[in-house]
Amino acid sequence: MNNLIDHSKQTGQPDVSLHMLMNDSGPTLVEWVLHHRRIGFDRITVYGDSANEQADALGRALENAGLISYRPSAHPGLAAANTRQRATTEAILQEGRKDAEYLLWLMPEDFVHIETGDGMLGDLFAALPQAPDVLSLTCQIVGSSGQRRHSGELLCQRFGRGTSDGRRGPLLATIMRSLFRPSVARRLQSGRPILKPKFAKRKEPLIWLNGAGDDTEGRFLEGGWLAPREAPGFGLGRVVSYVSQDPETWLLRHVGAGPDLPFITPDMLKATITQFFRWNFNFIDIILPQDSCQKLDKLRQDLFQEFPDILHAHQAVIAEFGSRLDRLLAGQDPQARQAIALFLEGKHPPASMFQWHVPVGVATTRPFQDESNMHWASELTAREAEPDNEEETWAGTEQDDQSEEDGADRAADTEGKNLPRQSLAPGWLGDFRLSGQAHGFYHSMPNYACVHAARSHEHLLVSFDNLSSARENPVARDPWGYDFVRKAGWSHLGVMTFIPAWYRNDGLHRYLLSLKESGFFRQFQSVTMFGTSMGGYGAAAFSSLAPGCKVAAFSPQSSLSSRIAGWDGRYLSGRMADWDGAFHDAARESASAAQVWLFYDPKVELDRRHCERFSPANSCHIPLRHADHKTALMLRNGKVLSKTMRSIVTGEATRSSLLKLYRNCRLTPDYLEVLRERALVSGGKKRLDRLERAIPTVNSGLDRPL
Repeated sequence: MNNLIDHSKQTGQPDVSLHMLMNDSGPTLVEWVLHHRRIGFDRITVYGDSANEQADALGRALENAGLISYRPSAHPGLAAANTRQRATTEAILQEGRKDAEYLLWLMPEDFVHIETGDGMLGDLFAALPQAPDVLSLTCQIVGSSGQRRHSGELLCQRFGRGTSDGRRGPLLATIMRSLFRPSVARRLQSGRPILKPKFAKRKEPLIWLNGAGDDTEGRFLEGGWLAPREAPGFGLGRVVSYVSQDPETWLLRHVGAGPDLPFITPDMLKATITQFFRWNFNFIDIILPQDSCQKLDKLRQDLFQEFPDILHAHQAVIAEFGSRLDRLLAGQDPQARQAIALFLEGKHPPASMFQWHVPVGVATTRPFQDESNMHWASELTAREAEPDNEEETWAGTEQDDQSEEDGADRAADTEGKNLPRQSLAPGWLGDFRLSGQAHGFYHSMPNYACVHAARSHEHLLVSFDNLSSARENPVARDPWGYDFVRKAGWSHLGVMTFIPAWYRNDGLHRYLLSLKESGFFRQFQSVTMFGTSMGGYGAAAFSSLAPGCKVAAFSPQSSLSSRIAGWDGRYLSGRMADWDGAFHDAARESASAAQVWLFYDPKVELDRRHCERFSPANSCHIPLRHADHKTALMLRNGKVLSKTMRSIVTGEATRSSLLKLYRNCRLTPDYLEVLRERALVSGGKKRLDRLERAIPTVNSGLDRPL
């Protein structure tokens, strides 16, 4: 066993610091640690999740043996999952900047496999054409392989079928895990760095290779952190990821651990089972390096013989996990037990089974996506005075970027700045109590809420939050566009979301349908639904609630269902939502609207494809060149978003009038930044220099587009 503790690096092997955050993964911890030490990782830090005392004891035993550094968590439980992750990202980057040449953050189900030389980490770097700043290894996702119940055997012994290896089976655009130099990262996101702006915007060069040794900088910067089908990136190294494992393990890891197990709600169990089948790929046989599993099994036996305390701790973890299902089932509704029994047989229970009563006052499972895990701003801000400008009126109109960062970046950017004083209430509640506009309601649901401010029967505006809004503090904030609607004196129904799940929730759907059935929308002379990106989807998708309404959708998605828009690989959390049931296709739902105004940049191919799915009979396309995905933000920064919305609500808007308003945005910093980036890509430095000379001569009144 000494070679696992004291082995020296191969010649030319860089210093790589490997990190992993536990996720109720104690049963596979020994296997994960031994595998990565065997292939050359000698600096391994494991961050505990305090799922149970047995897993913590195993982590400490491995640390005492010199195999890892173990950091127990002060934030136990599924409810604190995002808190643990944020603390881990900060610790990883802070430690890495001290002395590590490269950092790698893996999930507990991820196993790096080197397919060159002797299968060691040093062999991988020796085979690369140049030393990378970022090395992204494609994940080969392993399915359940027919296994249904948990077992203490090695993962590599139990699971042998999964996604393509680049040579066999259907190719998927799939996730990656990235080694990277700490100097290129601004922050971390799960499994990868968030690049500093100078690298993300190509102001400084970045050597970015994939697992085949190919240069992929341009492809990944433009197409996101997914390995494309046409160039999967296999050859020198890959990550074999045992995501789904067996149904029992999947269920237990999503329900929670500890002495008191929760009551499972119908929505949570349905979502958990649905996600299992979405990740359960069993296309081809997984081919691992020769004898790697046998060698790993021998190493584990040797470890247990040399360190009896590790053996005893591992056995305690296996015993706890193996007995947990019986403890869990004892406290469940009989119908839940029936659904779980079908799931453990490898079957998907019918939707009619997920309808049991949830008793009041008992601890329940948290939703599959939960608002309490979102990162909220630490400061509650107040409206000090009447908003005089477009920026304040349209608070929350930030760029809905495609990386789905949880908002920690934005909170960090405010450190040290003068923030407004704290407020005890959001603007809508203050208006209800203090402005004389006391008519309205707030309806709260898990992860969602609806706010109605009744001001007039002339116009009702229905807003839908975007990703930026969903990241903000749910207690102090207003619905998107609230100040604009309030200043206009119109009635407002704000559909608020506190998670990035694209409004895919049966409870929310039932409530909105109940408003329609009660005649809520019919009391207004006109109804306009509006939103941007995720909110743009919401505005179009729920427009069928008020036939004859208007829709203003800025850079919307028509759907993220894999059956309808499988070509859109953005927004992982949205694609993982349940796209069965009502309102799943905004293009179809909006057919009953009187007008659907679609704002998008035609150069953003995915946005354009979504908009092309809408019926030409009632839709009007407003192409905003060089707006990128942030069409609403571009209009706001040009101080014309309010005018745009007002003209749509009042029926005065035309295609030409809206495009004329957009000319005011052509000299805003965001517009020029996109223009410069596209000039550099399309024509190099020569075209960029010509553009820089032309900008001072242009004013926003010119009819010719810049």
